[in-house]
Amino acid sequence: MDPHSSAQDLHRCDLCETAIVHSYCDFCHVNLCKPCILDHILDEYDKHKIVPFKQRRSTLIYPKCEAHQHETCKYQCRDCKNIYVCSSCIASEQHRGHIFEEITSIYKIKKESIKKDREKLENLITPQYKGIALDLEIQLANLDGGYEKLTNEMSRLGEEWHREIDIVIHKMKTEIATTEPCVLQIHEFLFLQIARLVATIAMDPKNLVEEGTFPTMQMSAEFHSKLNKKMDGKSPPKSPEARR
Repeated sequence: MDPHSSAQDLHRCDLCETAIVHSYCDFCHVNLCKPCILDHILDEYDKHKIVPFKQRRSTLIYPKCEAHQHETCKYQCRDCKNIYVCSSCIASEQHRGHIFEEITSIYKIKKESIKKDREKLENLITPQYKGIALDLEIQLANLDGGYEKLTNEMSRLGEEWHREIDIVIHKMKTEIATTEPCVLQIHEFLFLQIARLVATIAMDPKNLVEEGTFPTMQMSAEFHSKLNKKMDGKSPPKSPEARR
């Protein structure tokens, strides 16, 4: 331990400012060493309360009476909203028939209540909050790992969905590539048939009559029937957007 640091932590006398503190004046709130005690109480002994330093601030200090300046209030008047009163106030006409309670009794009751609250705070509430703080610390430590795990899972699902989409797209492209030559061949055949029909219709009507109108009309009807059958379901496949 650093000797200079420990020396600074020691309480010093407030009067001489050099000697180590020994006692304390509870009325004046002053640190005192042994030699300075006499100097401190020399003026008016009854206005000081010297106690060991470890028992400082343990003395009950009575308030001054507002009505009687030279007296201290050692009672509370319960009929006057618990105001502090001195012995002269009790004997006055203003407080005749009132109920009084000693400040020392009130002090002891409140001191005991504070003691119980402190014990409850130290033995019950503080451990509970320490446990809560520990749980939060553990959750914070696991938070980064949990979010990292969630991010990795999202990445895995994204890759899996992309693979499935690629498979479907590849299948559709293969289907289109397989169907296209077949459809093209059918359309070329139909185009030639239509061209022949147009050429036939464009012939001189007299020749049609000479060759016979009925056979020509019959050939046209048969061709239309075959054309409708060949065109049925032979168009190129539609895209997914067009199917909707």
